Amino acid sequence: MALHPITIDSAGGEYMDSVLVVDWAKAPGDPVAKGDLLLTVETAKAATEIEADRDGWLAGIAFAEGTEAPVGAVLGHLTDVEGDTASGASEPDLPSEPAPPVAAARANDLPLARGRIVASPLARRLAAQKAVDLGGVTGTGPGGRIKARDVERALRRMPAPAVVPGGTAGATLVLLHGFGADKTAWRQVRALMPRGIRTVAPDLPGHGGQAATPALSLEDIAADLSARIEALGIEEMHLAGHSLGGAAALALAASGRQVVRSLTLIAPAGLGPEMNRGFVAGLTEAETPEALDFWLGQMVADAALLPEGFAEAVLAQMARQGTRVPLQRMARNLFPGGRPAFDLTATLSATDVPLRLIWGREDNVLPPALADRAPDHAALHLLRGVGHVPPLEAPALVARILGETILGAG
Repeated sequence: MALHPITIDSAGGEYMDSVLVVDWAKAPGDPVAKGDLLLTVETAKAATEIEADRDGWLAGIAFAEGTEAPVGAVLGHLTDVEGDTASGASEPDLPSEPAPPVAAARANDLPLARGRIVASPLARRLAAQKAVDLGGVTGTGPGGRIKARDVERALRRMPAPAVVPGGTAGATLVLLHGFGADKTAWRQVRALMPRGIRTVAPDLPGHGGQAATPALSLEDIAADLSARIEALGIEEMHLAGHSLGGAAALALAASGRQVVRSLTLIAPAGLGPEMNRGFVAGLTEAETPEALDFWLGQMVADAALLPEGFAEAVLAQMARQGTRVPLQRMARNLFPGGRPAFDLTATLSATDVPLRLIWGREDNVLPPALADRAPDHAALHLLRGVGHVPPLEAPALVARILGETILGAG
């Protein structure tokens, strides 16, 4: 039996010493063909897909989803023999870290003179999520770079937070993504949520891991989500949704199947017929990166925010997940003629839980003027310089608003 390591040494030429393992497309024991996607990793600037360089089987995973891996580490192994794994194939294979040069070590003795804190992307996200001041964290990486393990060590030394009555401790927030996306659309927001809030982000029917079960009406979407949320043992929750997910969140809250403590809608569909009529069809019908790139650019106020090669990655993901046909079918039923088949204005007015709407002022998909149809008891946040996707364009602000909503709802 021969084991072949899976590694990454660079990502688009970007300087880095670590990556975040975002998603494994294969499980140990799965067959693999040369060119198949094995996993996706993330750096400070972009996501990178790692493909198999040979036929075989995935023998083991060394770094699970959500963990940080040093550049050059063995992320997993491929094997030539079906059913074979090796002892140690599931254990991290870390490269040795050389001692920093004398010059770098001396420079690190003067952090204030250097004027910036050097930390890995995962360390920064963890620190933001857990409210840890990186200025007080000692880095153990090369040249004093702060690693996730350093933030975790600092957390263990912090006193346990007091439990404040009516606070966020123990709260569950369910996040519903928009049409054509999947649960990973919330990755940045989830990493920035206040401590004590559990986040759950299911795929909508017909999307991501639910591609095989599309829903052809908003009521069917709400019923499917309700059943899966109930199966997770969630009896009450705070609920937020973006675009189609916003419409689904409102329909789910109105159904009364779960106890909803607060509702946050981000550019929700269904508050009127006005919308970019070509958008949904453009997303589902585009077959080339050039065609899709135009419609992806319509989602954001600044197209430069989208990483290079994003359209190619989206098309590859649709092919891998098998979502194109289900999404086309859902588009025809939910958005006939490019307009919502549902009107939720009256449902929104009847909502009796704490309610917030978030809308980008530069939204080219659903015009922010639709927010005028919200009831007077709804709080409204209009974000400058933001388009249709605030969770991508302004994740820190969205996380802050969500946290404040949950705290206020008690």
